[in-house]
Amino acid sequence: MEKAHLNLIKWGLEEGYSVEVYGEEEYLDYAGGNYTEAVEAVEACDGGLIQLVVPDGDPVACFRYVFDWDQNPEEIISDWGINEVSDAWDKQYNNLRGN
Repeated sequence: MEKAHLNLIKWGLEEGYSVEVYGEEEYLDYAGGNYTEAVEAVEACDGGLIQLVVPDGDPVACFRYVFDWDQNPEEIISDWGINEVSDAWDKQYNNLRGN
């Protein structure tokens, strides 16, 4: 199964959003539309935030991630705000997982 953070980044970019990564939730480590660079920024920290951003720079959805030892792939995204964008991502990811 695809890991949740990889699916989230790919889905967000395909939907036309940019990605912002705040490692350890404090500093902006990455902003842009490159899948590989976004993944590298996320995986460089044990946890943080992934934001999906519209072209004018405003975030539309925020997702907390954490990497724990021996966790299941869907548990990497541990929390998110509830809105249309986050609901759309959650629905498509659960469909991939067969839920």
